[in-house]
Amino acid sequence: MKKIFGIVGLVAGATMMVSGTAMALDSSFDAMSKSGKHQFYVWCTGGKSSVQSADGATAKEAQAKLAASAGNSCWPVWQGLAG
Repeated sequence: MKKIFGIVGLVAGATMMVSGTAMALDSSFDAMSKSGKHQFYVWCTGGKSSVQSADGATAKEAQAKLAASAGNSCWPVWQGLAG
């Protein structure tokens, strides 16, 4: 399981570097409970994964918004709060 999350993290980091969308992200544990624009790596099985953002009172709320629109084969993995 740790190996999968490590690979997802590497892919997410590489995607940000290649796409040029790197911005200051607060990825601290406290940032998950803050309101604002949260950034996620939306990991999809059998499809194209991407980096997306969603507004929410917390990371959990923003994740739920993305999960609802992403479909059954995708899951948003929180990267941080955009600053």
